[in-house]
Amino acid sequence: MAIMKIKLTTENKLGVSKDVLSLLSKNDVDVKKVEVESGLIYIETDTLEKILERDIASKMIKIDGVKWVESIQVMPTFERNLFLASLLDAINDPVLAMNNKGQVSFQNDKAKQYFNIAKNKHVKEIFNSPDWSNKINTAASANIAVNINTINGPMLVEVRPIKQHDNKAIGAVLIFHKPENIAARSYLMENADIQDFNSLVAKNMLMKDVINRAEHMCNTQVPLVIYGESGVGKKTLAKAIHHSGNRKNQMFSYIDCALVKPSQIDIELFGLSHPVNGKAGLFEITNGGSVYLQSVQELPQESQSKLLKLIENKFFYRKNGTIKKQVDVKLIASSPLPLKNYVDQNTFNTNLFYALDITHLQIPPLRERRDDIDTLIEYFLTQFELEGGKHIDNLSFDALNKIKSYYWPGNLSQLKNLLFKASLVAKESTIHVNDIDIEGHVHLETSLDNRSLPQAVAEFEKHFLQHWYQKHTSTRKLAAQLGVSHTTIAQKLNKYNISI
Repeated sequence: MAIMKIKLTTENKLGVSKDVLSLLSKNDVDVKKVEVESGLIYIETDTLEKILERDIASKMIKIDGVKWVESIQVMPTFERNLFLASLLDAINDPVLAMNNKGQVSFQNDKAKQYFNIAKNKHVKEIFNSPDWSNKINTAASANIAVNINTINGPMLVEVRPIKQHDNKAIGAVLIFHKPENIAARSYLMENADIQDFNSLVAKNMLMKDVINRAEHMCNTQVPLVIYGESGVGKKTLAKAIHHSGNRKNQMFSYIDCALVKPSQIDIELFGLSHPVNGKAGLFEITNGGSVYLQSVQELPQESQSKLLKLIENKFFYRKNGTIKKQVDVKLIASSPLPLKNYVDQNTFNTNLFYALDITHLQIPPLRERRDDIDTLIEYFLTQFELEGGKHIDNLSFDALNKIKSYYWPGNLSQLKNLLFKASLVAKESTIHVNDIDIEGHVHLETSLDNRSLPQAVAEFEKHFLQHWYQKHTSTRKLAAQLGVSHTTIAQKLNKYNISI
Protein backbone atom coordinates (compact mmCIF):
# COMPACT_ATOMS: atom_id res chain seq x y z
CA MET A 1 0.00 0.00 0.00
CA ALA A 2 1.15 3.54 -0.71
CA ILE A 3 -0.07 7.11 -0.88
CA MET A 4 -1.15 7.97 -4.41
CA LYS A 5 0.22 11.22 -5.84
CA ILE A 6 -0.78 11.89 -9.44
CA LYS A 7 -0.65 14.68 -11.98
CA LEU A 8 -3.40 15.05 -14.58
CA THR A 9 -2.87 17.09 -17.72
CA THR A 10 -6.26 18.37 -18.85
CA GLU A 11 -8.02 20.52 -21.38
CA ASN A 12 -9.35 23.83 -20.19
CA LYS A 13 -12.82 22.42 -19.86
CA LEU A 14 -15.51 23.10 -17.28
CA GLY A 15 -16.33 20.17 -14.98
CA VAL A 16 -13.14 18.11 -15.39
CA SER A 17 -12.11 18.55 -11.74
CA LYS A 18 -15.63 17.61 -10.58
CA ASP A 19 -15.58 14.40 -12.68
CA VAL A 20 -12.14 13.41 -11.33
CA LEU A 21 -13.17 13.92 -7.69
CA SER A 22 -16.45 12.09 -8.32
CA LEU A 23 -14.53 9.05 -9.60
CA LEU A 24 -12.41 9.00 -6.44
CA SER A 25 -15.50 9.32 -4.25
CA LYS A 26 -17.20 6.37 -5.98
CA ASN A 27 -14.15 4.23 -5.21
CA ASP A 28 -14.13 5.31 -1.53
CA VAL A 29 -10.74 7.00 -1.90
CA ASP A 30 -9.98 9.65 0.75
CA VAL A 31 -8.47 12.74 -0.86
CA LYS A 32 -5.89 14.56 1.28
CA LYS A 33 -4.82 17.38 -1.07
CA VAL A 34 -5.91 18.85 -4.39
CA GLU A 35 -4.00 21.56 -6.29
CA VAL A 36 -5.32 22.99 -9.54
CA GLU A 37 -3.48 25.09 -12.09
CA SER A 38 -4.37 25.99 -15.66
CA GLY A 39 -4.51 22.64 -17.51
CA LEU A 40 -3.15 20.69 -14.52
CA ILE A 41 -4.68 18.85 -11.55
CA TYR A 42 -2.54 17.43 -8.72
CA ILE A 43 -4.06 14.94 -6.27
CA GLU A 44 -2.71 13.30 -3.12
CA THR A 45 -4.80 10.52 -1.54
CA ASP A 46 -4.70 8.31 1.50
CA THR A 47 -2.88 4.96 1.20
CA LEU A 48 -4.20 2.66 -1.56
CA GLU A 49 -3.60 -0.83 -2.79
CA LYS A 50 -1.41 -0.81 -5.90
CA ILE A 51 -4.06 -2.62 -7.91
CA LEU A 52 -6.70 0.00 -6.99
CA GLU A 53 -4.30 2.82 -7.85
CA ARG A 54 -3.71 1.37 -11.34
CA ASP A 55 -7.45 0.86 -11.84
CA ILE A 56 -8.27 4.47 -10.89
CA ALA A 57 -5.53 5.82 -13.16
CA SER A 58 -6.88 3.82 -16.11
CA LYS A 59 -10.40 5.17 -15.49
CA MET A 60 -9.17 8.77 -15.15
CA ILE A 61 -7.55 8.76 -18.56
CA LYS A 62 -10.99 7.97 -20.02
CA ILE A 63 -12.64 11.03 -18.47
CA ASP A 64 -13.60 13.57 -21.11
CA GLY A 65 -11.02 16.40 -20.97
CA VAL A 66 -8.21 14.38 -19.33
CA LYS A 67 -5.24 14.15 -21.69
CA TRP A 68 -2.64 12.36 -19.53
CA VAL A 69 -2.19 10.82 -16.05
CA GLU A 70 1.16 10.22 -14.36
CA SER A 71 2.61 9.52 -10.91
CA ILE A 72 4.67 12.20 -9.12
CA GLN A 73 6.99 12.13 -6.13
CA VAL A 74 5.83 15.32 -4.37
CA MET A 75 3.01 17.80 -4.65
CA PRO A 76 3.93 21.15 -6.31
CA THR A 77 3.37 23.34 -3.23
CA PHE A 78 5.48 21.03 -1.05
CA GLU A 79 8.20 20.99 -3.72
CA ARG A 80 8.24 24.78 -4.01
CA ASN A 81 8.36 25.21 -0.23
CA LEU A 82 11.15 22.65 0.02
CA PHE A 83 13.25 24.39 -2.63
CA LEU A 84 12.52 27.81 -1.10
CA ALA A 85 13.49 26.66 2.39
CA SER A 86 16.68 25.03 1.06
CA LEU A 87 17.55 28.19 -0.86
CA LEU A 88 17.03 30.46 2.15
CA ASP A 89 18.90 28.09 4.46
CA ALA A 90 21.86 28.32 2.07
CA ILE A 91 22.00 32.08 2.70
CA ASN A 92 24.52 32.87 5.41
CA ASP A 93 22.42 35.72 6.81
CA PRO A 94 19.26 35.64 8.94
CA VAL A 95 16.16 36.00 6.74
CA LEU A 96 12.59 36.06 8.00
CA ALA A 97 9.16 36.96 6.67
CA MET A 98 6.45 38.67 8.65
CA ASN A 99 2.77 39.22 7.87
CA ASN A 100 1.03 42.60 8.01
CA LYS A 101 0.32 42.03 11.72
CA GLY A 102 4.05 41.89 12.42
CA GLN A 103 4.04 38.16 13.17
CA VAL A 104 6.88 35.92 12.00
CA SER A 105 5.51 33.60 9.30
CA PHE A 106 8.78 32.14 8.02
CA GLN A 107 12.49 32.16 8.95
CA ASN A 108 15.57 30.41 7.69
CA ASP A 109 17.92 28.35 9.86
CA LYS A 110 20.28 31.28 10.40
CA ALA A 111 17.40 33.43 11.74
CA LYS A 112 16.38 30.64 14.14
CA GLN A 113 20.00 30.40 15.30
CA TYR A 114 20.40 34.17 15.80
CA PHE A 115 17.04 35.09 17.29
CA ASN A 116 15.41 31.87 18.56
CA ILE A 117 11.94 33.28 17.92
CA ALA A 118 8.93 31.01 17.40
CA LYS A 119 6.63 31.20 14.40
CA ASN A 120 3.68 33.61 14.84
CA LYS A 121 5.55 35.56 17.53
CA HIS A 122 5.70 39.32 17.00
CA VAL A 123 8.83 40.53 15.22
CA LYS A 124 9.35 43.24 17.88
CA GLU A 125 10.83 40.53 20.13
CA ILE A 126 13.91 40.54 17.89
CA PHE A 127 14.75 44.19 18.52
CA ASN A 128 16.32 46.02 21.47
CA SER A 129 15.61 49.40 19.94
CA PRO A 130 12.51 51.41 21.01
CA ASP A 131 12.30 53.06 17.58
CA TRP A 132 12.60 49.77 15.68
CA SER A 133 9.34 50.25 13.77
CA ASN A 134 10.42 53.67 12.45
CA LYS A 135 13.69 52.21 11.23
CA ILE A 136 11.95 49.25 9.57
CA ASN A 137 9.53 51.61 7.82
CA THR A 138 12.43 53.78 6.67
CA ALA A 139 14.31 50.76 5.30
CA ALA A 140 11.20 49.65 3.40
CA SER A 141 10.19 53.03 1.98
CA ALA A 142 13.68 54.31 1.12
CA ASN A 143 15.02 50.91 0.03
CA ILE A 144 18.18 51.26 2.13
CA ALA A 145 19.84 49.17 4.82
CA VAL A 146 19.50 50.64 8.30
CA ASN A 147 21.51 50.01 11.44
CA ILE A 148 19.42 48.60 14.30
CA ASN A 149 20.02 46.95 17.68
CA THR A 150 18.78 43.36 17.93
CA ILE A 151 18.84 40.76 20.69
CA ASN A 152 21.94 39.46 18.90
CA GLY A 153 23.70 42.83 18.80
CA PRO A 154 23.75 45.68 16.25
CA MET A 155 22.95 44.62 12.68
CA LEU A 156 22.02 46.12 9.34
CA VAL A 157 18.58 45.16 8.07
CA GLU A 158 17.08 45.40 4.60
CA VAL A 159 13.30 45.28 4.19
CA ARG A 160 11.50 44.09 1.06
CA PRO A 161 7.68 44.46 1.04
CA ILE A 162 5.62 41.42 -0.05
CA LYS A 163 2.86 42.60 -2.36
CA GLN A 164 -0.13 41.04 -4.08
CA HIS A 165 -1.02 41.59 -7.75
CA ASP A 166 -2.98 44.72 -6.77
CA ASN A 167 0.23 46.11 -5.22
CA LYS A 168 -1.23 45.82 -1.72
CA ALA A 169 1.39 44.88 0.87
CA ILE A 170 0.59 41.74 2.88
CA GLY A 171 3.90 41.52 4.74
CA ALA A 172 7.64 41.96 4.35
CA VAL A 173 10.91 40.07 4.15
CA LEU A 174 13.67 41.17 6.56
CA ILE A 175 17.30 40.40 5.68
CA PHE A 176 19.83 40.92 8.47
CA HIS A 177 23.57 41.44 8.05
CA LYS A 178 26.18 41.18 10.78
CA PRO A 179 28.55 44.16 10.49
CA GLU A 180 31.67 41.98 10.33
CA ASN A 181 30.17 39.99 7.45
CA ILE A 182 29.36 43.20 5.59
CA ALA A 183 32.92 44.45 5.78
CA ALA A 184 34.26 41.12 4.61
CA ARG A 185 31.97 41.06 1.57
CA SER A 186 32.54 44.67 0.50
CA TYR A 187 28.83 45.24 0.92
CA LEU A 188 27.28 48.20 -0.87
CA MET A 189 25.46 50.70 1.34
CA GLU A 190 23.70 53.58 -0.38
CA ASN A 191 25.87 53.06 -3.47
CA ALA A 192 29.05 53.62 -1.47
CA ASP A 193 31.78 51.04 -1.93
CA ILE A 194 33.50 50.01 1.27
CA GLN A 195 37.10 51.09 0.76
CA ASP A 196 39.93 52.15 3.04
CA PHE A 197 43.14 54.09 2.47
CA ASN A 198 44.63 51.23 0.46
CA SER A 199 42.23 52.15 -2.35
CA LEU A 200 43.65 55.68 -2.66
CA VAL A 201 46.21 56.43 -5.38
CA ALA A 202 48.99 58.79 -4.32
CA LYS A 203 52.68 59.26 -5.14
CA ASN A 204 52.56 63.01 -4.78
CA MET A 205 54.00 64.25 -1.49
CA LEU A 206 51.17 66.76 -0.90
CA MET A 207 48.56 64.03 -1.32
CA LYS A 208 50.55 61.57 0.79
CA ASP A 209 50.61 64.14 3.58
CA VAL A 210 46.80 64.56 3.35
CA ILE A 211 46.30 60.78 3.56
CA ASN A 212 48.71 60.48 6.48
CA ARG A 213 46.82 63.19 8.40
CA ALA A 214 43.49 61.60 7.49
CA GLU A 215 44.61 58.25 8.93
CA HIS A 216 45.18 59.95 12.28
CA MET A 217 41.63 61.37 12.21
CA CYS A 218 39.78 58.06 11.71
CA ASN A 219 38.88 57.56 15.36
CA THR A 220 38.57 61.15 16.53
CA GLN A 221 35.05 62.06 17.65
CA VAL A 222 35.24 65.73 16.62
CA PRO A 223 33.82 66.88 13.27
CA LEU A 224 36.06 67.10 10.21
CA VAL A 225 35.85 69.36 7.15
CA ILE A 226 37.44 68.37 3.84
CA TYR A 227 38.24 71.21 1.45
CA GLY A 228 38.97 70.91 -2.24
CA GLU A 229 37.77 71.71 -5.72
CA SER A 230 35.03 69.75 -7.44
CA GLY A 231 36.21 66.28 -8.48
CA VAL A 232 39.32 66.03 -6.27
CA GLY A 233 37.91 63.06 -4.32
CA LYS A 234 36.47 64.55 -1.13
CA LYS A 235 33.80 61.87 -0.79
CA THR A 236 36.32 59.10 -1.54
CA LEU A 237 38.54 60.38 1.27
CA ALA A 238 35.53 60.61 3.62
CA LYS A 239 34.66 56.98 2.91
CA ALA A 240 38.28 55.92 3.48
CA ILE A 241 38.26 57.66 6.87
CA HIS A 242 35.02 55.91 7.85
CA HIS A 243 36.03 52.44 6.67
CA SER A 244 39.44 52.64 8.36
CA GLY A 245 38.10 53.67 11.76
CA ASN A 246 36.27 52.01 14.62
CA ARG A 247 32.89 52.80 12.97
CA LYS A 248 33.68 50.79 9.83
CA ASN A 249 31.05 48.15 10.65
CA GLN A 250 28.34 50.81 10.93
CA MET A 251 26.66 52.78 8.16
CA PHE A 252 28.32 55.45 6.03
CA SER A 253 25.66 57.84 4.74
CA TYR A 254 26.01 60.97 2.67
CA ILE A 255 23.92 63.75 1.25
CA ASP A 256 24.78 66.51 -1.22
CA CYS A 257 23.34 69.64 0.38
CA ALA A 258 23.52 71.47 -2.95
CA LEU A 259 21.14 69.01 -4.63
CA VAL A 260 18.35 68.88 -2.03
CA LYS A 261 15.62 71.51 -1.98
CA PRO A 262 16.08 73.89 0.98
CA SER A 263 12.53 73.07 2.09
CA GLN A 264 13.39 69.35 2.25
CA ILE A 265 16.90 69.32 3.70
CA ASP A 266 15.66 69.49 7.33
CA ILE A 267 13.47 66.42 6.84
CA GLU A 268 16.22 64.51 5.03
CA LEU A 269 18.71 65.18 7.84
CA PHE A 270 16.56 65.26 10.98
CA GLY A 271 13.37 63.45 9.95
CA LEU A 272 9.70 64.34 10.21
CA SER A 273 7.29 63.82 13.08
CA HIS A 274 3.82 62.94 11.75
CA PRO A 275 1.24 60.32 12.82
CA VAL A 276 0.93 58.97 9.26
CA ASN A 277 3.81 60.25 7.13
CA GLY A 278 6.52 60.43 9.79
CA LYS A 279 10.03 59.33 8.83
CA ALA A 280 13.50 59.05 10.30
CA GLY A 281 16.22 61.34 8.99
CA LEU A 282 19.79 60.56 8.00
CA PHE A 283 21.27 61.16 11.46
CA GLU A 284 18.73 58.86 13.11
CA ILE A 285 19.21 56.09 10.55
CA THR A 286 23.01 56.31 10.72
CA ASN A 287 23.28 56.30 14.51
CA GLY A 288 26.67 54.81 15.39
CA GLY A 289 28.10 55.40 11.93
CA SER A 290 29.37 58.34 9.86
CA VAL A 291 27.43 61.06 8.05
CA TYR A 292 29.10 62.95 5.20
CA LEU A 293 27.59 66.34 4.32
CA GLN A 294 28.79 67.28 0.85
CA SER A 295 28.66 71.01 -0.02
CA VAL A 296 27.81 71.85 3.58
CA GLN A 297 28.08 75.57 2.73
CA GLU A 298 24.73 75.21 0.90
CA LEU A 299 22.78 74.37 4.07
CA PRO A 300 19.94 76.83 4.75
CA GLN A 301 20.31 78.99 7.86
CA GLU A 302 17.65 77.06 9.81
CA SER A 303 19.39 73.74 9.09
CA GLN A 304 22.74 75.27 10.08
CA SER A 305 21.28 76.18 13.49
CA LYS A 306 19.88 72.66 14.02
CA LEU A 307 23.21 71.11 12.99
CA LEU A 308 25.04 73.33 15.47
CA LYS A 309 22.71 72.21 18.29
CA LEU A 310 23.24 68.57 17.32
CA ILE A 311 27.03 68.98 17.51
CA GLU A 312 26.81 70.76 20.86
CA ASN A 313 24.13 68.61 22.53
CA LYS A 314 24.36 65.21 20.76
CA PHE A 315 20.58 65.18 20.29
CA PHE A 316 17.93 66.78 18.07
CA TYR A 317 14.20 66.80 17.41
CA ARG A 318 12.49 65.71 14.23
CA LYS A 319 10.79 68.48 12.26
CA ASN A 320 7.54 69.27 14.14
CA GLY A 321 8.57 66.76 16.80
CA THR A 322 8.86 66.94 20.59
CA ILE A 323 10.68 63.65 21.31
CA LYS A 324 14.43 64.00 21.89
CA LYS A 325 16.55 61.88 19.52
CA GLN A 326 19.95 61.00 20.97
CA VAL A 327 22.53 60.03 18.33
CA ASP A 328 26.23 59.27 18.08
CA VAL A 329 27.65 59.91 14.60
CA LYS A 330 30.99 60.94 13.18
CA LEU A 331 30.32 64.10 11.20
CA ILE A 332 32.37 64.75 8.05
CA ALA A 333 31.59 67.79 5.89
CA SER A 334 33.10 69.20 2.73
CA SER A 335 33.24 72.51 0.92
CA PRO A 336 35.05 73.72 -2.22
CA LEU A 337 36.29 76.84 -0.39
CA PRO A 338 37.20 77.45 3.26
CA LEU A 339 34.02 77.91 5.31
CA LYS A 340 35.54 81.14 6.65
CA ASN A 341 34.89 82.65 3.20
CA TYR A 342 31.16 81.99 3.59
CA VAL A 343 31.22 83.33 7.14
CA ASP A 344 32.72 86.57 5.81
CA GLN A 345 29.92 86.70 3.21
CA ASN A 346 27.32 86.26 6.01
CA THR A 347 25.96 83.07 4.43
CA PHE A 348 27.36 80.63 7.00
CA ASN A 349 26.79 80.51 10.75
CA THR A 350 29.92 81.69 12.58
CA ASN A 351 29.42 79.35 15.54
CA LEU A 352 28.79 76.40 13.22
CA PHE A 353 32.05 77.20 11.43
CA TYR A 354 33.98 76.97 14.70
CA ALA A 355 32.10 73.79 15.71
CA LEU A 356 32.76 72.07 12.36
CA ASP A 357 36.23 73.25 11.44
CA ILE A 358 37.96 71.83 14.52
CA THR A 359 39.99 69.65 12.17
CA HIS A 360 40.22 69.97 8.41
CA LEU A 361 42.00 68.56 5.37
CA GLN A 362 42.80 70.30 2.08
CA ILE A 363 42.98 68.01 -0.96
CA PRO A 364 45.24 69.47 -3.66
CA PRO A 365 43.86 69.78 -7.21
CA LEU A 366 45.14 67.43 -9.89
CA ARG A 367 47.27 70.15 -11.52
CA GLU A 368 49.29 70.30 -8.27
CA ARG A 369 49.84 66.53 -8.18
CA ARG A 370 50.73 65.80 -11.80
CA ASP A 371 53.14 63.08 -10.67
CA ASP A 372 50.03 61.05 -9.79
CA ILE A 373 48.58 61.21 -13.32
CA ASP A 374 50.39 58.11 -14.65
CA THR A 375 49.27 56.02 -11.67
CA LEU A 376 45.73 57.36 -11.86
CA ILE A 377 45.52 56.53 -15.57
CA GLU A 378 46.62 52.95 -14.88
CA TYR A 379 44.15 52.67 -11.99
CA PHE A 380 41.15 53.99 -13.93
CA LEU A 381 41.85 51.87 -17.02
CA THR A 382 42.17 48.75 -14.83
CA GLN A 383 38.83 49.58 -13.18
CA PHE A 384 37.14 49.98 -16.58
CA GLU A 385 38.40 46.58 -17.67
CA LEU A 386 37.27 44.91 -14.43
CA GLU A 387 33.81 46.37 -15.03
CA GLY A 388 33.63 44.75 -18.46
CA GLY A 389 35.30 47.44 -20.54
CA LYS A 390 38.02 47.18 -23.16
CA HIS A 391 41.59 46.13 -22.31
CA ILE A 392 43.96 49.07 -22.81
CA ASP A 393 47.72 48.45 -22.69
CA ASN A 394 48.96 52.01 -22.70
CA LEU A 395 48.72 55.54 -24.06
CA SER A 396 50.82 56.90 -26.88
CA PHE A 397 53.45 59.53 -26.05
CA ASP A 398 51.36 62.31 -27.66
CA ALA A 399 48.20 61.21 -25.86
CA LEU A 400 49.96 61.16 -22.49
CA ASN A 401 51.58 64.54 -23.21
CA LYS A 402 48.18 66.01 -24.08
CA ILE A 403 46.76 64.82 -20.78
CA LYS A 404 49.70 66.04 -18.71
CA SER A 405 49.71 69.52 -20.30
CA TYR A 406 46.05 70.16 -19.48
CA TYR A 407 44.90 72.29 -16.56
CA TRP A 408 42.20 69.80 -15.31
CA PRO A 409 39.56 72.10 -13.81
CA GLY A 410 37.38 69.02 -13.18
CA ASN A 411 40.22 67.14 -11.47
CA LEU A 412 40.01 63.33 -10.97
CA SER A 413 36.36 63.10 -12.00
CA GLN A 414 37.13 64.80 -15.30
CA LEU A 415 40.19 62.59 -15.88
CA LYS A 416 38.20 59.44 -15.17
CA ASN A 417 35.39 60.42 -17.56
CA LEU A 418 37.85 61.41 -20.29
CA LEU A 419 39.70 58.08 -20.06
CA PHE A 420 36.43 56.18 -20.11
CA LYS A 421 35.36 57.88 -23.35
CA ALA A 422 38.84 57.46 -24.85
CA SER A 423 38.85 53.73 -24.06
CA LEU A 424 35.50 53.38 -25.82
CA VAL A 425 36.59 55.10 -29.06
CA ALA A 426 40.11 53.61 -29.18
CA LYS A 427 40.31 51.20 -32.12
CA GLU A 428 43.06 49.13 -30.53
CA SER A 429 44.61 48.49 -27.13
CA THR A 430 46.52 51.79 -27.22
CA ILE A 431 44.87 55.18 -26.72
CA HIS A 432 46.17 57.70 -29.27
CA VAL A 433 46.10 61.49 -29.17
CA ASN A 434 43.04 61.67 -31.46
CA ASP A 435 41.11 59.53 -28.96
CA ILE A 436 41.61 62.21 -26.29
CA ASP A 437 38.83 64.80 -26.41
CA ILE A 438 39.56 67.67 -24.00
CA GLU A 439 37.44 70.75 -24.51
CA GLY A 440 39.48 73.95 -24.36
CA HIS A 441 42.82 72.13 -24.34
CA VAL A 442 45.85 73.91 -25.80
CA HIS A 443 49.56 73.11 -26.02
CA LEU A 444 52.20 75.58 -24.86
CA GLU A 445 54.62 74.09 -27.40
CA THR A 446 54.63 75.57 -30.89
CA SER A 447 56.64 75.01 -34.04
CA LEU A 448 58.95 77.64 -35.57
CA ASP A 449 58.70 76.13 -39.07
CA ASN A 450 58.02 78.85 -41.68
CA ARG A 451 57.51 81.50 -39.01
CA SER A 452 59.30 84.78 -38.37
CA LEU A 453 60.24 85.76 -34.84
CA PRO A 454 57.22 88.11 -34.40
CA GLN A 455 54.91 85.36 -35.71
CA ALA A 456 56.43 82.77 -33.37
CA VAL A 457 56.18 85.18 -30.40
CA ALA A 458 52.54 85.93 -31.25
CA GLU A 459 51.79 82.19 -31.57
CA PHE A 460 53.41 81.48 -28.23
CA GLU A 461 51.62 84.43 -26.60
CA LYS A 462 48.27 83.14 -27.89
CA HIS A 463 48.88 79.62 -26.54
CA PHE A 464 50.22 81.00 -23.27
CA LEU A 465 47.12 83.15 -22.69
CA GLN A 466 44.78 80.33 -23.74
CA HIS A 467 46.40 77.99 -21.23
CA TRP A 468 46.38 80.34 -18.24
CA TYR A 469 42.97 81.82 -18.96
CA GLN A 470 41.68 78.30 -18.25
CA LYS A 471 42.87 78.77 -14.67
CA HIS A 472 42.14 82.50 -14.20
CA THR A 473 38.80 82.92 -15.98
CA SER A 474 38.59 86.55 -14.79
CA THR A 475 40.60 89.05 -16.85
CA ARG A 476 41.36 91.04 -13.71
CA LYS A 477 42.73 87.97 -11.90
CA LEU A 478 44.84 87.01 -14.92
CA ALA A 479 46.13 90.59 -15.25
CA ALA A 480 47.09 90.66 -11.57
CA GLN A 481 48.82 87.29 -11.88
CA LEU A 482 50.85 88.41 -14.90
CA GLY A 483 51.60 91.91 -13.54
CA VAL A 484 49.96 93.89 -16.38
CA SER A 485 46.88 96.06 -16.62
CA HIS A 486 43.38 94.71 -16.99
CA THR A 487 43.05 96.65 -20.27
CA THR A 488 46.16 94.98 -21.72
CA ILE A 489 44.82 91.50 -21.00
CA ALA A 490 41.36 92.35 -22.38
CA GLN A 491 42.90 93.68 -25.60
CA LYS A 492 45.10 90.62 -26.08
CA LEU A 493 42.27 88.16 -25.41
CA ASN A 494 40.18 90.04 -27.96
CA LYS A 495 43.09 90.05 -30.43
CA TYR A 496 43.44 86.26 -30.29
CA ASN A 497 39.68 85.66 -29.98
CA ILE A 498 40.17 83.78 -26.70
CA SER A 499 37.16 82.96 -24.55
CA ILE A 500 36.12 80.21 -22.13
